Amino acid sequence: MAGFRFRFQSILQHRQRIEDECQRNLAQLMRSRMIFHDQLQKMQDTIRESKQQMADSLVGKIDLSQVSGFASYSHQVTNRGQQLVARLTRVERQIAEARQSLLDASRQRKALDRLREKHHNRWRRDQDRREAAELDEMSTQRYASAMATGGAR
Repeated sequence: MAGFRFRFQSILQHRQRIEDECQRNLAQLMRSRMIFHDQLQKMQDTIRESKQQMADSLVGKIDLSQVSGFASYSHQVTNRGQQLVARLTRVERQIAEARQSLLDASRQRKALDRLREKHHNRWRRDQDRREAAELDEMSTQRYASAMATGGAR
């Protein structure tokens, strides 16, 4: 008995590869988002610590070079933070697009999976019918042979 062969198997495999690629792309984008969030959190922590140090240094004699350094540092961190937020915004947009692509790829693969299952069920029913017909034929031949030899009871 020949095994089941889905004639669209290569297309199903191709769609599976596309879906896998979409999953990898989404995972990479989500990892980038996580990295950007971590960087922003670290920047906020650093700014908070620097502000506390600056506040502590403003008691008593004031060191203008330290105030100037803090202002410069604060400006650089703010610019870097704005750049990170802009990149994060782009990544969020890309994540939304990647999710939609993954949904589309999954939907297409699942449609072909359902078709494969339908074809497999039809093939299985045909195989069962064929086997039943062969068994009936064998029983009929056995009975006819027994009748011909006079051994039917």
